[in-house]
Parts: sequence; C-alpha cells; structure tokens
Amino acid sequence: MAPLITALIAAGKIGSNIGAELGSMNVSEQIDAMEVSGSKPFKFLVVSRVIATTLMVPALMMYNGVVGILGSYLNVHNNEMTSFKNYITDAFSSISFLDITSSIIKALVYGFTIGMVGCYKGYNTTQGTQGVGKAANSAVVVSMFLVFIEEMIIVQIVNSIRPI
Repeated sequence: MAPLITALIAAGKIGSNIGAELGSMNVSEQIDAMEVSGSKPFKFLVVSRVIATTLMVPALMMYNGVVGILGSYLNVHNNEMTSFKNYITDAFSSISFLDITSSIIKALVYGFTIGMVGCYKGYNTTQGTQGVGKAANSAVVVSMFLVFIEEMIIVQIVNSIRPI
C-alpha cells in the first residue's frame, strides 16, 4: 500500500505544482524566451522534473513504509506488550524479496508517470491563466487515473511470477 498511497499524495501535490509552474511559464512566454536564447527548455524544465519525481517518490515510499511499520509496532506494543525484536521478526517473516522489489518498481513507475503527466499538461498549456488552472487540475486527475491503471497492471504481473 505504501507505493500507491505515496503516489496519490505526490500526484496531488507535486503533479499540480509541476503543471501549474510549467503552465504559467508557457503562458507568460518564458519557455519561448528560453528557446530564443539558445538554451534547451525541455532539458532544463522537463527532464529535471521527471528525474526528480522518478527518484523521490521511491524515497518517500520507503519513508512512509518505515513510519507505517513503526506506527503499527507502537499499536501492537501498546495492546500486547510485544518486544520490538519479536515484532520485527514476525512482521518481516511474511514479506518476500518480490514484495520489496515490486514496491520499489511501482514507486519508480508512479514517479515517472506523475512527472511526465505534470510536465506534459504544463508544457502544453493554452488559454492564459484559466489554462494554468486547467493544466494543474488535469495533471492531478490524469496522474491519479494512470497510477491506478499501472497498479492493476503491475499487480497482475507480480502475481503471475509469484511462486505458489
């Protein structure tokens, strides 16, 4: 669950931010000015944001996973007085290498999707300030929709290679 929840939160926060920022740069013709000055706006504006989301969503997912495990330990310890060592041993006994690997792969894919959709929507904004709002909103909606589609596809692939 950590990759999915992290991706949904990131899509809402980061996707809208990227869409609005690039949209306002496009509407105010800053991107055109970068092209005229000889710099490569796609490289500086799009590639850097896509790489950042692709790398940081997995980092946020791992942080969320650690916080979730510690939070569940506090709950179990409060109710059953279980030691930390016993809790970690029991909790990680049912987690396989495939579970951890698939979670990291999911987070990488989700981060890439959020970055690409936000950049695409922002980079192709029209209609002035009204278009900036639409770009930010559609970046969030499309990102979340694609994350759910990717979740279904990746779960099917992982379950097909999971040993029975």
